[in-house]
Amino acid sequence: MKTPVCATLLVLVCSIAAPAAYAKVAISGPQTPVLEGEDVTLECLSDGDSDMANYTFEKYSTWMKAWVRLDSYRYVRCWYFSVNISRSDERLRMHLSDISEWQGGPYRCVKTDNQTGEADVSEELTINVIYLQNIYLEKLHSWYGSMSDILWVERGSTVEVKCTASASQKPMYEWSQEFSDWILPSDTLILKNVNEDSEGTYICQARHPDDRSLVKTRSFQLRVNMRSPEKAIAVMSDLSFGDILLYIVIPGIMLTILIFTLLSVLIRYRSKQMKKPQISLVDAEKRAPIYKGSLQSVCSTSSDTQPLVM
Repeated sequence: MKTPVCATLLVLVCSIAAPAAYAKVAISGPQTPVLEGEDVTLECLSDGDSDMANYTFEKYSTWMKAWVRLDSYRYVRCWYFSVNISRSDERLRMHLSDISEWQGGPYRCVKTDNQTGEADVSEELTINVIYLQNIYLEKLHSWYGSMSDILWVERGSTVEVKCTASASQKPMYEWSQEFSDWILPSDTLILKNVNEDSEGTYICQARHPDDRSLVKTRSFQLRVNMRSPEKAIAVMSDLSFGDILLYIVIPGIMLTILIFTLLSVLIRYRSKQMKKPQISLVDAEKRAPIYKGSLQSVCSTSSDTQPLVM
Protein backbone atom coordinates (compact mmCIF):
# COMPACT_ATOMS: atom_id res chain seq x y z
CA MET A 1 0.00 0.00 0.00
CA LYS A 2 2.86 2.35 0.63
CA THR A 3 4.25 2.02 -2.89
CA PRO A 4 1.07 3.18 -4.76
CA VAL A 5 0.63 6.07 -2.33
CA CYS A 6 4.21 7.24 -2.87
CA ALA A 7 3.82 6.94 -6.62
CA THR A 8 0.63 9.00 -6.55
CA LEU A 9 2.24 11.72 -4.47
CA LEU A 10 5.27 11.79 -6.79
CA VAL A 11 3.09 12.23 -9.88
CA LEU A 12 1.13 15.00 -8.16
CA VAL A 13 4.27 16.87 -7.14
CA CYS A 14 5.79 16.57 -10.61
CA SER A 15 2.61 17.81 -12.27
CA ILE A 16 2.55 20.86 -10.01
CA ALA A 17 6.24 21.63 -10.51
CA ALA A 18 6.24 21.08 -14.28
CA PRO A 19 5.82 24.29 -16.38
CA ALA A 20 2.81 24.73 -18.57
CA ALA A 21 3.18 23.77 -22.22
CA TYR A 22 3.54 26.63 -24.69
CA ALA A 23 3.87 27.02 -28.42
CA LYS A 24 7.47 27.40 -29.50
CA VAL A 25 8.19 30.07 -32.09
CA ALA A 26 10.95 29.42 -34.62
CA ILE A 27 12.29 30.89 -37.85
CA SER A 28 13.70 28.91 -40.74
CA GLY A 29 16.00 30.08 -43.51
CA PRO A 30 19.46 29.63 -45.02
CA GLN A 31 22.07 28.37 -42.58
CA THR A 32 25.02 29.19 -44.84
CA PRO A 33 26.09 32.47 -46.47
CA VAL A 34 24.25 33.40 -49.66
CA LEU A 35 25.54 35.20 -52.73
CA GLU A 36 24.29 38.67 -53.53
CA GLY A 37 21.53 38.42 -56.12
CA GLU A 38 20.12 35.08 -54.94
CA ASP A 39 16.53 34.55 -53.75
CA VAL A 40 16.01 33.86 -50.04
CA THR A 41 12.86 32.72 -48.22
CA LEU A 42 12.29 32.88 -44.46
CA GLU A 43 9.39 31.16 -42.69
CA CYS A 44 7.90 31.67 -39.24
CA LEU A 45 7.02 28.39 -37.51
CA SER A 46 5.02 27.43 -34.43
CA ASP A 47 4.68 23.91 -33.05
CA GLY A 48 1.41 24.60 -31.27
CA ASP A 49 -0.45 27.28 -33.22
CA SER A 50 -1.81 27.06 -36.75
CA ASP A 51 -3.18 30.61 -36.84
CA MET A 52 -0.32 32.93 -37.90
CA ALA A 53 -2.34 36.15 -37.68
CA ASN A 54 -0.50 37.34 -34.59
CA TYR A 55 2.96 36.47 -35.91
CA THR A 56 5.31 38.89 -37.59
CA PHE A 57 8.89 39.22 -38.84
CA GLU A 58 11.41 41.65 -37.39
CA LYS A 59 14.84 42.79 -38.56
CA TYR A 60 17.51 44.34 -36.37
CA SER A 61 18.64 47.78 -37.54
CA THR A 62 22.20 48.59 -36.56
CA TRP A 63 21.58 52.25 -37.39
CA MET A 64 18.48 52.54 -35.18
CA LYS A 65 19.82 49.98 -32.67
CA ALA A 66 16.36 48.43 -32.46
CA TRP A 67 14.19 45.70 -33.95
CA VAL A 68 11.91 46.87 -36.76
CA ARG A 69 8.67 45.11 -37.70
CA LEU A 70 8.53 44.33 -41.38
CA ASP A 71 4.91 43.36 -42.02
CA SER A 72 2.91 45.69 -39.80
CA TYR A 73 1.03 48.60 -41.32
CA ARG A 74 1.00 50.38 -37.95
CA TYR A 75 4.67 51.21 -38.40
CA VAL A 76 6.03 53.65 -40.93
CA ARG A 77 8.94 52.11 -42.80
CA CYS A 78 10.88 53.19 -45.86
CA TRP A 79 12.07 51.16 -48.84
CA TYR A 80 15.00 49.95 -46.75
CA PHE A 81 12.64 47.61 -44.86
CA SER A 82 10.34 46.88 -47.79
CA VAL A 83 9.94 43.10 -48.19
CA ASN A 84 7.49 40.65 -49.75
CA ILE A 85 5.54 38.83 -47.01
CA SER A 86 2.84 36.27 -47.76
CA ARG A 87 0.21 34.67 -45.51
CA SER A 88 -1.28 31.66 -47.27
CA ASP A 89 -2.18 28.08 -46.33
CA GLU A 90 -1.68 29.00 -42.65
CA ARG A 91 1.99 29.75 -43.36
CA LEU A 92 3.89 32.99 -42.83
CA ARG A 93 6.79 33.46 -45.24
CA MET A 94 9.03 36.32 -46.30
CA HIS A 95 10.65 36.42 -49.74
CA LEU A 96 13.81 38.38 -50.48
CA SER A 97 14.24 38.44 -54.24
CA ASP A 98 17.64 39.41 -55.62
CA ILE A 99 19.01 39.93 -52.13
CA SER A 100 21.41 42.83 -51.59
CA GLU A 101 24.15 43.30 -49.02
CA TRP A 102 22.08 45.78 -47.00
CA GLN A 103 19.36 43.11 -46.56
CA GLY A 104 21.69 40.87 -44.60
CA GLY A 105 21.69 40.75 -40.82
CA PRO A 106 19.65 39.30 -37.93
CA TYR A 107 15.98 38.35 -38.39
CA ARG A 108 13.49 36.87 -35.95
CA CYS A 109 9.85 35.82 -35.65
CA VAL A 110 7.61 37.32 -32.96
CA LYS A 111 4.15 36.35 -31.69
CA THR A 112 2.23 39.11 -29.91
CA ASP A 113 -0.69 38.39 -27.58
CA ASN A 114 -3.38 40.98 -28.24
CA GLN A 115 -4.82 40.59 -24.73
CA THR A 116 -1.73 40.63 -22.54
CA GLY A 117 0.66 42.38 -24.91
CA GLU A 118 3.35 39.82 -24.14
CA ALA A 119 5.43 38.48 -27.02
CA ASP A 120 7.04 35.13 -27.74
CA VAL A 121 10.27 35.60 -29.65
CA SER A 122 12.16 33.06 -31.71
CA GLU A 123 15.91 32.72 -31.86
CA GLU A 124 17.73 35.06 -34.22
CA LEU A 125 18.59 33.97 -37.74
CA THR A 126 21.44 35.93 -39.30
CA ILE A 127 21.69 36.08 -43.08
CA ASN A 128 25.25 36.53 -44.28
CA VAL A 129 25.45 37.95 -47.80
CA ILE A 130 28.62 37.45 -49.81
CA TYR A 131 29.20 40.36 -52.18
CA LEU A 132 31.93 42.05 -54.18
CA GLN A 133 30.93 45.39 -55.63
CA ASN A 134 32.50 48.31 -57.47
CA ILE A 135 36.26 48.63 -57.74
CA TYR A 136 38.02 52.01 -57.66
CA LEU A 137 41.48 53.30 -58.54
CA GLU A 138 43.07 56.13 -56.56
CA LYS A 139 46.27 58.00 -57.31
CA LEU A 140 48.15 58.45 -54.05
CA HIS A 141 49.93 61.65 -52.99
CA SER A 142 47.76 63.75 -55.28
CA TRP A 143 45.41 66.63 -54.49
CA TYR A 144 42.79 64.92 -56.67
CA GLY A 145 42.92 61.17 -56.18
CA SER A 146 40.32 60.16 -58.77
CA MET A 147 41.72 58.73 -61.99
CA SER A 148 40.60 58.53 -65.58
CA ASP A 149 41.33 55.69 -67.99
CA ILE A 150 44.59 57.39 -69.05
CA LEU A 151 47.21 58.56 -66.56
CA TRP A 152 49.92 60.96 -67.75
CA VAL A 153 53.07 61.21 -65.61
CA GLU A 154 56.43 62.91 -65.99
CA ARG A 155 59.48 60.96 -66.93
CA GLY A 156 61.55 59.90 -63.91
CA SER A 157 58.69 60.35 -61.42
CA THR A 158 57.14 57.77 -59.07
CA VAL A 159 53.61 56.48 -59.61
CA GLU A 160 51.49 55.04 -56.79
CA VAL A 161 47.99 53.78 -57.55
CA LYS A 162 45.77 52.06 -54.97
CA CYS A 163 43.00 49.61 -55.83
CA THR A 164 39.92 49.40 -53.59
CA ALA A 165 36.76 47.29 -53.80
CA SER A 166 33.66 47.11 -51.62
CA ALA A 167 33.15 43.56 -50.33
CA SER A 168 31.75 41.57 -47.40
CA GLN A 169 35.34 40.59 -46.56
CA LYS A 170 38.65 42.13 -47.54
CA PRO A 171 39.36 41.03 -51.12
CA MET A 172 42.61 39.63 -52.45
CA TYR A 173 44.25 42.09 -54.84
CA GLU A 174 46.82 41.65 -57.56
CA TRP A 175 48.26 43.90 -60.26
CA SER A 176 49.35 42.82 -63.72
CA GLN A 177 50.43 44.45 -66.97
CA GLU A 178 48.90 43.67 -70.31
CA PHE A 179 51.11 41.48 -72.55
CA SER A 180 53.40 40.79 -69.60
CA ASP A 181 53.80 37.84 -67.24
CA TRP A 182 54.61 39.73 -64.02
CA ILE A 183 52.08 39.81 -61.16
CA LEU A 184 52.14 42.01 -58.07
CA PRO A 185 50.06 40.53 -55.16
CA SER A 186 49.18 43.86 -53.54
CA ASP A 187 46.46 46.49 -53.56
CA THR A 188 48.97 49.28 -54.32
CA LEU A 189 50.95 49.60 -57.54
CA ILE A 190 54.28 51.44 -57.16
CA LEU A 191 56.39 52.32 -60.21
CA LYS A 192 59.63 54.22 -59.61
CA ASN A 193 61.63 56.24 -62.15
CA VAL A 194 59.12 55.68 -64.94
CA ASN A 195 60.16 55.97 -68.59
CA GLU A 196 58.87 54.98 -72.01
CA ASP A 197 59.32 51.29 -71.17
CA SER A 198 56.87 51.69 -68.28
CA GLU A 199 54.03 52.69 -70.58
CA GLY A 200 51.17 50.26 -71.05
CA THR A 201 47.90 49.02 -69.61
CA TYR A 202 47.88 48.05 -65.93
CA ILE A 203 45.09 45.86 -64.55
CA CYS A 204 43.92 45.50 -60.95
CA GLN A 205 42.01 42.35 -60.02
CA ALA A 206 39.99 41.95 -56.80
CA ARG A 207 38.85 38.46 -55.79
CA HIS A 208 36.57 37.50 -52.89
CA PRO A 209 38.31 35.17 -50.41
CA ASP A 210 35.18 33.06 -49.72
CA ASP A 211 34.03 32.69 -53.31
CA ARG A 212 36.75 32.71 -55.96
CA SER A 213 34.15 33.16 -58.69
CA LEU A 214 33.50 36.73 -57.52
CA VAL A 215 36.07 38.81 -59.44
CA LYS A 216 36.17 42.50 -60.34
CA THR A 217 38.79 44.17 -62.57
CA ARG A 218 39.74 47.76 -63.39
CA SER A 219 42.50 49.01 -65.70
CA PHE A 220 44.21 52.23 -66.78
CA GLN A 221 46.78 53.27 -69.38
CA LEU A 222 50.07 54.77 -68.23
CA ARG A 223 51.75 57.28 -70.52
CA VAL A 224 54.95 59.24 -69.94
CA ASN A 225 55.05 62.98 -70.59
CA MET A 226 58.30 64.44 -72.02
CA ARG A 227 57.26 68.09 -71.32
CA SER A 228 57.30 68.94 -75.01
CA PRO A 229 54.58 70.89 -76.89
CA GLU A 230 53.67 67.80 -78.88
CA LYS A 231 53.21 65.82 -75.68
CA ALA A 232 51.10 68.59 -74.16
CA ILE A 233 48.80 68.51 -77.19
CA ALA A 234 48.59 64.72 -76.89
CA VAL A 235 47.64 65.02 -73.24
CA MET A 236 44.83 67.44 -74.07
CA SER A 237 43.54 65.16 -76.82
CA ASP A 238 43.45 62.17 -74.46
CA LEU A 239 41.47 63.93 -71.75
CA SER A 240 37.99 62.56 -71.19
CA PHE A 241 34.87 64.70 -71.09
CA GLY A 242 34.83 64.56 -67.28
CA ASP A 243 38.48 65.64 -67.08
CA ILE A 244 37.82 68.58 -69.42
CA LEU A 245 34.92 69.69 -67.23
CA LEU A 246 36.95 69.32 -64.05
CA TYR A 247 40.23 70.88 -65.10
CA ILE A 248 39.20 73.43 -67.77
CA VAL A 249 35.50 74.29 -68.01
CA ILE A 250 34.60 74.53 -64.31
CA PRO A 251 37.69 76.60 -63.31
CA GLY A 252 37.07 78.90 -66.30
CA ILE A 253 33.44 79.44 -65.31
CA MET A 254 34.39 80.13 -61.69
CA LEU A 255 37.07 82.62 -62.76
CA THR A 256 34.62 84.41 -65.07
CA ILE A 257 32.01 84.67 -62.30
CA LEU A 258 34.64 86.04 -59.90
CA ILE A 259 35.76 88.71 -62.40
CA PHE A 260 32.18 89.84 -63.13
CA THR A 261 31.43 89.98 -59.39
CA LEU A 262 34.44 92.19 -58.70
CA LEU A 263 33.58 94.49 -61.63
CA SER A 264 29.97 94.88 -60.48
CA VAL A 265 31.11 95.75 -56.94
CA LEU A 266 33.56 98.37 -58.25
CA ILE A 267 30.94 99.92 -60.57
CA ARG A 268 28.36 100.18 -57.77
CA TYR A 269 30.92 101.70 -55.42
CA ARG A 270 31.92 104.25 -58.09
CA SER A 271 28.28 105.18 -58.78
CA LYS A 272 27.62 105.81 -55.09
CA GLN A 273 30.65 108.11 -54.92
CA MET A 274 29.41 110.08 -57.94
CA LYS A 275 25.95 110.60 -56.39
CA LYS A 276 27.30 112.40 -53.28
CA PRO A 277 26.52 116.21 -53.29
CA GLN A 278 29.54 118.44 -53.89
CA ILE A 279 29.90 122.23 -53.54
CA SER A 280 31.31 123.90 -56.60
CA LEU A 281 33.75 126.81 -56.23
CA VAL A 282 32.06 128.54 -59.15
CA ASP A 283 28.71 128.53 -57.32
CA ALA A 284 30.39 130.00 -54.25
CA GLU A 285 31.83 132.87 -56.29
CA LYS A 286 28.35 133.79 -57.61
CA ARG A 287 27.10 134.66 -54.13
CA ALA A 288 26.84 138.43 -53.61
CA PRO A 289 28.18 139.86 -50.33
CA ILE A 290 25.69 141.70 -48.09
CA TYR A 291 28.06 144.58 -47.42
CA LYS A 292 30.86 146.27 -49.17
CA GLY A 293 34.25 144.69 -48.81
CA SER A 294 32.80 141.29 -47.79
CA LEU A 295 34.17 138.18 -49.49
CA GLN A 296 31.60 135.67 -48.13
CA SER A 297 27.90 135.63 -47.47
CA VAL A 298 26.72 135.41 -43.89
CA CYS A 299 24.42 132.50 -42.98
CA SER A 300 21.43 133.45 -40.84
CA THR A 301 18.64 131.40 -39.38
CA SER A 302 16.34 134.36 -38.66
CA SER A 303 14.34 136.34 -41.18
CA ASP A 304 14.57 140.13 -41.49
CA THR A 305 11.64 142.17 -42.80
CA GLN A 306 13.54 145.45 -42.82
CA PRO A 307 15.42 146.34 -46.00
CA LEU A 308 19.14 146.65 -45.79
CA VAL A 309 20.38 150.23 -46.22
CA MET A 310 23.65 150.48 -48.04
